[in-house]
Amino acid sequence: MSMDALSRDRGIIAVATTTIGVLVVFGLDLLPYRVLGAAAALVSLILQVFAAVLSRRIAALPTTTRSGRRFWRVMAVAALFFAGGSVVAFGYSAADPDTVTRTEPPAQLTLFGLAALLLIVVIFTTPSGITSGRERVRFWLDVTTVMVGVAVLVWQLSGPSTDQPETGDLVRALVGPAAMVVVAFGVVRLALGRSAPMTRLAGAVGAVPAVLHAVNETTAAAMISSGHVSWHTGIVVLSNVGFVAGLRVQWVQSSTATAAPAGVDRSYNRMPYVAVLANYALLVWVLMDVGLGLSAWVVLGGALLGSALVVARQLAAFADNDDLVARLNAKVDELAEAKDVLQRAVQERDALGERLRHLAYHDALTGLANRTLFLDRLRAALAAGDTPTVLMLDLDGFKPVNDQHGHHAGDQLLQAVALRLSRCVRDAGTVARLGGDEFAVLLRTAPADPADLVRRLADAVAEPVKLGPDRTATVVSVGVSIGMATAGPGTDLTTLLHEADLEMYAKKRRKVGQPV
Repeated sequence: MSMDALSRDRGIIAVATTTIGVLVVFGLDLLPYRVLGAAAALVSLILQVFAAVLSRRIAALPTTTRSGRRFWRVMAVAALFFAGGSVVAFGYSAADPDTVTRTEPPAQLTLFGLAALLLIVVIFTTPSGITSGRERVRFWLDVTTVMVGVAVLVWQLSGPSTDQPETGDLVRALVGPAAMVVVAFGVVRLALGRSAPMTRLAGAVGAVPAVLHAVNETTAAAMISSGHVSWHTGIVVLSNVGFVAGLRVQWVQSSTATAAPAGVDRSYNRMPYVAVLANYALLVWVLMDVGLGLSAWVVLGGALLGSALVVARQLAAFADNDDLVARLNAKVDELAEAKDVLQRAVQERDALGERLRHLAYHDALTGLANRTLFLDRLRAALAAGDTPTVLMLDLDGFKPVNDQHGHHAGDQLLQAVALRLSRCVRDAGTVARLGGDEFAVLLRTAPADPADLVRRLADAVAEPVKLGPDRTATVVSVGVSIGMATAGPGTDLTTLLHEADLEMYAKKRRKVGQPV
């Protein structure tokens, strides 16, 4: 809820108009003396009834929490007690206009006391929202610091007027502002908490009546003795206007659910520091005004106590910071361990991925490139415009070795042949096992001496191979039929492989005496 929206609210406008009217009528002493008390009581009565209605409406809002609903219902009852006190004041003032300058009637004091008691109880029983132990310690240190400043200020405003007071004066100076301090304590407790039932703006506006009441109680005798009785009664009315203003702000903001709650949502609060600073400023003023006397010593003691509490609060914050740093370091260590585990997992994953890629493109028995990798590289060479050479190799006599000595011996023979072919080709090309006893060689370019290459490959394959353990090794040898084809301009993959196959099968048939 923006300030513009609040300024357009009819209730806020009515409160502002009432404030101006009270300031003009009572400030300029426009009312006759005999109706001052009755007029102030009547206006206060109307405002207090309106405050009770507003409190009930706030409690009924769906945005109001359970504890907030209880708070505002009690506030409505307290407003009615205040209204009852105003009824009594109106009756007394109407019967005897001079009561405006005297102490309130007992019935009025009783009703006002009950209202204040209700407010104190509900304020102190409303949850602060502070849960953790460390946070609770910081919270109470902040509250105590602020309350020291409040108590010193109240002492200065309503304390004894001499540096050597009589015992009775001192007792009255201590007991008189006690209720004000208690109420202030409850308000500070809510303001520093995290679940205050009112918004920040409503809480600030609602604090105005307490300030006005304190000022009125402190200066009442001076205003009456100087003939400004209307000012005294006007401040009473303004206190009730402020009461209604705070409730109206709460109603407008809560009904739209757009206002920030009064609970502190940051890790620190400025109120304790402001309280200590105010104490020292008050000390300077007292020393300049009356010098070093009882008042100065009280203010100095409050300032020193507030400073000590702030230091304690900072030490508690340092302890919390140390604890947070320790926990952060522990988390960093955990993250480091997790990082190591993750790195190992990533390495294992990469190794597994590399293994899978290797298995996908290589023959599991010999470790040579398989048909897929061979064709991919041949296709890439042709696409690049190269003139690759393909050699197709088929072993001669492998089947008898495999049948006579078993598949294990056949596997050993294939592994030996693969190793020898790789040594012959080295980095000049790719050696692949196409399947069974068929091999292939891919050269990036045509060999300088094709016949010499074919001879070297055939000689390497034909070398005897020992199968089995050394003591019982069986020596076998096989031959190989090799077909070669070199790509020319426009030669495609199928044609190139077909030409190499035709030459390889032609040589194989010639070896067994079959017609080509």
